[in-house]
Formats: sequence, structure tokens, C-alpha cells
Amino acid sequence: NDPKTYAEFAQIVNDESRRLSKIVEDLFTLARPDSGNIQASFRGVYLDGIVEDCVRKIRTLAEQREISVSYVGEEMKVEGDEALLQRLFLNLLDNAVKYTPPGGEVEISLSESEKKDIIIAIRDSGIGISATDLPHVFERFYRCDRSRSQPGTGLGLSLARAIARAHGGDITVRSALDQGSTFTVTLPQVPGQNSKSAARNPKQI
Repeated sequence: NDPKTYAEFAQIVNDESRRLSKIVEDLFTLARPDSGNIQASFRGVYLDGIVEDCVRKIRTLAEQREISVSYVGEEMKVEGDEALLQRLFLNLLDNAVKYTPPGGEVEISLSESEKKDIIIAIRDSGIGISATDLPHVFERFYRCDRSRSQPGTGLGLSLARAIARAHGGDITVRSALDQGSTFTVTLPQVPGQNSKSAARNPKQI
């Protein structure tokens, strides 16, 4: 009946409940692209605004870890689900900050490819991913050996890829141990609907 022991136990139960709830929520979200129902909420949205909002949110965590976050991008429009796209980029940014040591950096860029697709690159100077783990990072519940000391469900990257593919795009990764990682999201943009298509001015935040 020691109050301190009870409080510690209650905190453990609460943390575990939240972790399990997140797993269930992520699994339901992963099921949506598989069923095709995700497209019901698609509409024209400006991706640059979504990415900028995610960058601002992640900066709070990054500043606590003494990690610098930079962003440069152009105005781009996609047909998509705003909430799911936010989740995609928050998952990638959270990973970038989580696996970057204090004093490191995370860089985000949003640009147009030669094929007129949207390219969002998230580069970090973190611990990197081994050649053995790299082919498996997008598998559900897979966790790299060096990531097991960090809290997580092993669903974040799988969920991010499912969301990207549901939007007609995909995610690729380049990484090496102790050399950081670059996750690149490719999405189709809405043709002819970017207000700055004639002369875009890159934005930095």
C-alpha cells in the first residue's frame, strides 16, 4: 500500500495502455489503404502547408534534444487526406529526431522532380541503419537492433509507406551506420493547380 509504489505501478499501466492503443490505432489505419476506403476523404490540399505544420510541431521535441531542424520548400498541391498526410510526415520526422544524437541536424526539403512529381526528402545526421536492417525497415513490427532501446511499436514506417502508396506515391530510404538516413517520399501533384507554377519562390521556416 505504499503510495510511491502505487504511483509507479499506475504510471507503468498507463504507459502500456497508451502503447497498446497506438498499436491498435495504427493497425486500423494500415487496414484502410488495403480496403480502399481511404480514398473517400481525398480532396485537394496544399502539401507545403501540411509539411510546414509538421516541421513546427517537431521542432519542440528537437529543441529539447539540441537538434537543429531546417526546411525549404515550394508550394505544391496534392489530392489526399490531410490527417493521414500529417501522420506520414510526423512519423518520419519523429524518427529522424529520435535517432539523431544531440547536436545533430534534420533537414527537410520539398521540391518538384523532372517528371513533375513532388519530392519530400527528410535527411538526418543520426545513427543510421545497417545494410542488414535496411531491406526490412518498412515491414510491420520490424525494429532494427539499434532502435530497440527507443520506445516504439515497429509500425511507424510501415504506416508511412502505406499512406504514401494510398496517395499514389511511395517512400525510399538511403542510409548507412553512423552516417545518417534520408527518407524520400514521392507523391503525384495536382497538375496545373499550383498558384506559383510559373515562378515558385522557395520558402524556409
